[in-house]
Amino acid sequence: MPAQAATADQIPNLFLAPALALTMWNPFLPGAGSNGQARDGFATLVSEWQNFVARRLREDLVLAQRLARCTSPDQIWIAYAEFWQKAAEDYGSEYVTMSKLAAGVTSKTLRATQSATEEAATSAFPSRKAA
Repeated sequence: MPAQAATADQIPNLFLAPALALTMWNPFLPGAGSNGQARDGFATLVSEWQNFVARRLREDLVLAQRLARCTSPDQIWIAYAEFWQKAAEDYGSEYVTMSKLAAGVTSKTLRATQSATEEAATSAFPSRKAA
């Protein structure tokens, strides 16, 4: 039985990766709504991803221009090899950056949620203040 080619709707869209990653924080987002630092962290995370995508798209355009100037198969091989090497380095570096930013956002959001929960518990159960 021949293998079928994947259709466009079966291939994950890499531009949606940050949005999909943010869904794992859904339980913490209510606490983030009242915490300016957490909101700023999410904004920084999204901004970083958009800047990265813009940089990589620029690299794609540079590759197309470079390939147009190639006059031999060797030059094409070199252009592709350098492009993929830089792409691997860029994606690896961005993974580290996004992981650090995500850890910061998660930490701030957890602290805000914990604070809000403790405040609510203390105001709802004043006897807990004494304990």
